[in-house]
Amino acid sequence: MKKTLVAVAVLGAFAGVAQAQSVTVYGLLDAGVDSIKSNVLVAGAYTSLSQTRVDSGGLNGSRIGFKGSEDLGGGMSAVFDLLGGINLDAGSSAQSGLLFGRRAVVGLASTSMGTVTIGRNSSPFDDVANDGGAPLLSGSSFTAGVTNNGQGLVAAPSTGAVLTALLARGSNTGAGAATSIQSTWLGFNTRFNNSVKYTTPNMSGFSASVMYALGEDKTPTLDASSSTSFNAKYVAGPLLVSLGYQSEGGTVTATAKPALVNTEISVAYDLGVARIGGSYNQAKYQDVTIAGFAAVPALNGTSPTQNEYLISVSVPMGAITLAAEYGNSKGDNFGTSSGYAFMGTYDLSKRSKVYVGYASTKQYDNIVAAAKAVAGSSVDDPTSFMVGLRHTF
Repeated sequence: MKKTLVAVAVLGAFAGVAQAQSVTVYGLLDAGVDSIKSNVLVAGAYTSLSQTRVDSGGLNGSRIGFKGSEDLGGGMSAVFDLLGGINLDAGSSAQSGLLFGRRAVVGLASTSMGTVTIGRNSSPFDDVANDGGAPLLSGSSFTAGVTNNGQGLVAAPSTGAVLTALLARGSNTGAGAATSIQSTWLGFNTRFNNSVKYTTPNMSGFSASVMYALGEDKTPTLDASSSTSFNAKYVAGPLLVSLGYQSEGGTVTATAKPALVNTEISVAYDLGVARIGGSYNQAKYQDVTIAGFAAVPALNGTSPTQNEYLISVSVPMGAITLAAEYGNSKGDNFGTSSGYAFMGTYDLSKRSKVYVGYASTKQYDNIVAAAKAVAGSSVDDPTSFMVGLRHTF
């Protein structure tokens, strides 16, 4: 009898530990077949390319993650989240090969005081950047074509040529450096290394978040390239209003991209039969001094600004959901560009759905003209059509 009581006590102690700490394995797998037309850099010039391929992340980027929490008592918990992106078509790591490129944080969470996380965080600006868009398209490659979330206009000006400084932008080739023209908005960085992030608890519909990323590239003569991001959000029934701000510090090399500031306000309203939304964003480079702009002298020493907006509608019809978005970016220096996307999904279950999507973007007039003048490029409006399957776990 005593041995039984001891065994029960030991099992009870282990059960208490198990209840105090929880770990969840979660993720999303998304792949399909798409047909794209893009503009690819070949031998110093851009040319049009059409191809059909198997691709990953048409609806949402594939990923696998591990997150958990430990109850510390008094409403306080220790938390962690490790989330890695996957290129499902090749079985490789996304986010330039990082093991946990989407998120890698540890922190403390309080039910009354909010959450602090340290590591590689998603930016508060990115957390609300898609609030005015259709939820169905918020993480899709088609939306990336319309708003170019996560890709700065000056992505990797390593050669100092106008083709890499002005035309570099997000592509679906998976080739590290940008190799195609496929966006409308200037874009922004969605995640930051070496960052500290604080998020408030929900206070009667209000919430906010702020992040500071410490640049670790300081030299004896140059300051580190730190970045700041914050948001504020209000949700009341069918109404959503959010504000996001992000200032990205340029790196310290002579050919680095200049500091980029994005300020966006979004509004959405759920009518029941449809959800409508819209966003306005101002993207501004603080000072264009990189060598890559030498081929367009009018841009040197300026602070180019783009005024960007997005409108969306999403219509649920039982197991079917239809969504559409239109985006536009206009400025004095980079000209005007626009894009649109359509998508429809059918729920096979709570975790699995099939989808079909189409997107098209119209190039920046000024940038395309510069490309043709510099390299004699043949550039067309990129399009993408995709059919795929998404499963969450």
